[in-house]
Amino acid sequence: MIKSFAALRRFLVAVEEHRAVEHRILASFEDFLDQRYRRPSVLASGRFAYAQKNFFSSLFLSIYHSLDITPERRSFYGVINHCLRGIVTGADNLLDAEYKEMLPLDFAPGAIRFKSVMHILLFDRILCREVRRAADDGLLEFTQMEPLHKALLDALVPIGAEEASEEGGIDVIIPPSEICSSVHMYKGGKLLCLAFVAPLHLEANRRLRIAEAGVYSIGMSLQLIDDLTDLFDDLRDRRHNYLASVIQHEGSGEERRQLARLREGAQPSGLVETMFPGSVRLVMARAIGEAASGFDSLSEAGHWIEREQALQLIRFLFRLRGVKRLLEFFPGEMELRTLDGGVVA
Repeated sequence: MIKSFAALRRFLVAVEEHRAVEHRILASFEDFLDQRYRRPSVLASGRFAYAQKNFFSSLFLSIYHSLDITPERRSFYGVINHCLRGIVTGADNLLDAEYKEMLPLDFAPGAIRFKSVMHILLFDRILCREVRRAADDGLLEFTQMEPLHKALLDALVPIGAEEASEEGGIDVIIPPSEICSSVHMYKGGKLLCLAFVAPLHLEANRRLRIAEAGVYSIGMSLQLIDDLTDLFDDLRDRRHNYLASVIQHEGSGEERRQLARLREGAQPSGLVETMFPGSVRLVMARAIGEAASGFDSLSEAGHWIEREQALQLIRFLFRLRGVKRLLEFFPGEMELRTLDGGVVA
C-alpha cells in the first residue's frame, strides 16, 4: 500500500508537468488563431479527472523523469507529444467522421470536418514554433531541427498508411500473428512509440530503447483491448480486428459459426463476451500479458512501477476505456501470455 501511494505521488507530479505543457500549447494557440474563432481555454481543474484524460501523456513524462532527462527537455518532449496527439486526433476525426476536441475552437457546431482540419493545421504550426524555440534555448542544435521534423513525419506516415489501407474495407480475416505484425504494430505499438522519436533523436541514453520496447508492448495490448469492444463495429466496417482473427483461426466451431453470421449481416445476439467467451478469455490473457511484459520493461529501464502496481494500472485502463465488465475475464498471473505465446514470468 505504501508503495502504491508513493507511485501515485510520483505520477501526479507528471500530471502537473503535463498541465504546464498544455498551458504552453494553449498560449501558442491563442497567438495563432484570432479570438473570434476560439473559445476561452479551460482545463479540467480536478487532478484525478485531468490525470484520467491525459493518462498516457503523463505516463510518458514520468518515464522521461525516470530516465534522468532534464526538466526542460521533458517539457519539450511533452509539447511534441501533445502536438502529435492533436494531429493524430484530427486525422482520426476525418477518417471516422467524428469529432474529438483538443483545442477550444469556436466555429459552427456542425463543422466537424473543418474543425478537424484546423486541429491538424494549428498543431503543426505550434509544433514548428516549439522546435524553433527549443533551438533558440539551446535544447537542440539548429542543424537538428530539420532532421527532427523528418523523423517525426517518417514515424507518422506508416501509421496513417495502415489506416488508409483499411478505408475500402477488408475481405479476408488474416491470422492473429499477421494482425500483430502488419496492422497493430502501427495503430497500437508504433502509435504510442511516437513519444520516443524525439528523445531517441536527441538523447544519448541506452535505457531509452528498453523503455520504448515496453511502451510498444503496452500499445499493442491497448489495441487488443479496443478490439474486444469494437468487434461488432469492425465487422460492420470490414476492418481488421484481433478478436475476429482469434475466433476465425483459433475459436470453437460454434464461435466460428456465430462470426460467420455476423459477417453476413446478422445482428449480435448478445455481448461480445457472452457470444465468444473462449476467444475473449484467450485475447484477455494475451493483452494483459503483453501489457505486464511492457511494464516490466519500463521497470528494467528504471521506472518506478512494479508488477503489482502495473496490474492495478491495467485494471484501471479497462475502466478508463469503458469496459469494466470484461474484468471478470482478467487472467491470473499464471495465465498471462505475451503475443508471441511466451509465458510472462
